[in-house]
Amino acid sequence: MVKKMVLGTRVDLVSQSEAVNMVSGWIEVGGKTRVVATAYSEFFVAALGDKAFRMALEGSDLVTPDGIGPLAAIRYQLLSAQCSWTICHLLTGFRVGVDILRGRVGQPVSGYWLFETLVAKAAKEGWSVFLLGGFGETAEKLAQKLETEKTRKLKVEYEGGARNEAEMTGEANEVVIEKINKFKPDLLFVAYGPVKQEKWLAENKGKLRVKVAMGVGGTFDEALGLVREAPVAFSKYGLKWFWRLLQQPQRLTRIFKATFVFAWLVFVDSLKNKNLRN
Repeated sequence: MVKKMVLGTRVDLVSQSEAVNMVSGWIEVGGKTRVVATAYSEFFVAALGDKAFRMALEGSDLVTPDGIGPLAAIRYQLLSAQCSWTICHLLTGFRVGVDILRGRVGQPVSGYWLFETLVAKAAKEGWSVFLLGGFGETAEKLAQKLETEKTRKLKVEYEGGARNEAEMTGEANEVVIEKINKFKPDLLFVAYGPVKQEKWLAENKGKLRVKVAMGVGGTFDEALGLVREAPVAFSKYGLKWFWRLLQQPQRLTRIFKATFVFAWLVFVDSLKNKNLRN
């Protein structure tokens, strides 16, 4: 597994099959709780100003590139490392854009894809799954859907979890952890929202009796069909952000950070590295 750094935060270059095989191996072997993070562009921007979040990602056992953004950044870093002039850095950016359109930046391992794949494998292997978080009755409805659609071998439990940040600590949090540990799931999926869920897992990893835990953001909503999944073409050509904007215009600020701000920061970082080399 090759480890790379994007804006000072680690990401692991693994294929989809490698990610699934790693998680499967951890479940089969057991032992300590393993944590998986699926990092998309916004994560790297957020980690710049949030040390606790950056450390949570660093402490994860696997950090997959969720989307084209991180992969394009790594490709850009590799190509721009030979640049001595600013114009070269700019032209390299255009070259990476062409590589994205040609599908040459690598294979993303998105949170939604990994969730769907692992749940399908859990149904086949008889693994137990715990759904934590989501808005309102989302976790309960998804648990019912999975139990209906999948084979009877799939064992599912759920908990709405924290309704606010105050409930992510203290007595209420201990009650949630106790319920999780009583079930002893093979897979724990946490939907407390990006950044919050990664911090929660980092803070509570030592208390959890689970084999593999993973933050999934809004994946529960996608799995229930409340949010339409981006068409393959949008994902393939790095335009999933545009699809999200069309579906959820209220996410404009987040999408702006994950696209334009992220790209600008990667560009500036490459110029800083150029100056250090010179």
